[in-house]
Amino acid sequence: MSHFTTLIKTEYFKRKNSYWLPVWVIAGIATLILIMALTALIANWSDINIHFGPFSFMDYGDLQDGVKIAVYSFMMSAAFIFGLFMVVNAENSLSKEKQLGCELFYRCQPVNIWTCTIAKYLMHIYSGIILLFGIGLIFALVVSIVSAFTFGGFYPGYAMKGVLLGSVMYVKICLVFGSLYFFFSSVFKNNAFIKGTVLLGIIELVFFIIETLFRNTISLPNIFTNLFAMLGDLNVEGELTMRYMIADYRLLIALLFAGACYAGATLIYRYKTTEA
Repeated sequence: MSHFTTLIKTEYFKRKNSYWLPVWVIAGIATLILIMALTALIANWSDINIHFGPFSFMDYGDLQDGVKIAVYSFMMSAAFIFGLFMVVNAENSLSKEKQLGCELFYRCQPVNIWTCTIAKYLMHIYSGIILLFGIGLIFALVVSIVSAFTFGGFYPGYAMKGVLLGSVMYVKICLVFGSLYFFFSSVFKNNAFIKGTVLLGIIELVFFIIETLFRNTISLPNIFTNLFAMLGDLNVEGELTMRYMIADYRLLIALLFAGACYAGATLIYRYKTTEA
């Protein structure tokens, strides 16, 4: 257990800046929006008519869902930014030491290969959920306070549901795309994102040519469509509840897919290490 804890800490300090960078990006965007809003408010202050009407919960029964959806929408945007940095970390998870020329040093450490890769897998793919959840909590509190002062409804519970739903959505993205590019990091020495995506595109093109040659009498899987399908329904058109997000057979498929990607990546990494 001490070895595993040390590996987790090592991975954090090795890529500390990359873990926190999406937080600063989101903070920068929020600051810019706030400055623009304040500038517009000051410039047009004389034309603004501020009036807080006597709104009641009976008149606005769907205000709670509005708060939840607002927070969930923010989480979707934040998850997109975190997802970009997650892919950057994932694409060289198992090839970074080889790129830096220090692979022999890590190879000599008395640590089981599976322990080593699971530490990389967890830190490079899923660690962002902690920071994303923290940012979501702050935004949920802000939305709840704004809602209380404007519409008379303070709904931190519904805002918290939006945070949880957004967190589940991000975990799904990590399970599918994070695991996929973690696998590619064991196959390609560098530029795993570009090379892996091009490889999938080539396979997709081959499938299309085969279907065309057989006059569409056979149906081959659409790789990119199936990858996104494993994420489930991420929009807000359906029933936006935790049960709706979790009780989905596609989540089980995503879990199996993630497990297969991790196991395959570790076996390839172990084989390359042995052969090197």
